[in-house]
Amino acid sequence: MISLRKKVQLEEISAASMSDMAFLLLVFFMVTAVFFVKEGLNIQLPRKNAKPTEVLRENVYEILVTGDTVRVRNKAIGEKQYKSIAEFRNELNKMEITNLPERLALIKTSGETKYANMLDTLSAVQLRGFTKVSVKKLK
Repeated sequence: MISLRKKVQLEEISAASMSDMAFLLLVFFMVTAVFFVKEGLNIQLPRKNAKPTEVLRENVYEILVTGDTVRVRNKAIGEKQYKSIAEFRNELNKMEITNLPERLALIKTSGETKYANMLDTLSAVQLRGFTKVSVKKLK
């Protein structure tokens, strides 16, 4: 006996709405996601037409960052060299600097200075209380 079987046709799921669902899920997760925003550097730049400020030499703290070493020069303290940024930060906090709003920290970096070292030096100076800070790259 010969039995003929009917071919069963399987129903397919329409893929036309799959892209719509993927797009909606993407929008949902973008809207509900929390993005962390890091704060940048807190620096107040001078105005465009501002005149140069004159500062007395004894109020200037020259800070030269070369690689990992830091050298500080001032009329009152002379010249001191530190082997690391951490040592500089500790000694800076120990220094007795009076009348900080009138003092200027002049940070000079060489070509071999890492960006992170310059930022660490800048943050140490700002945390110490210097409000006037200038950053210069040496040629």
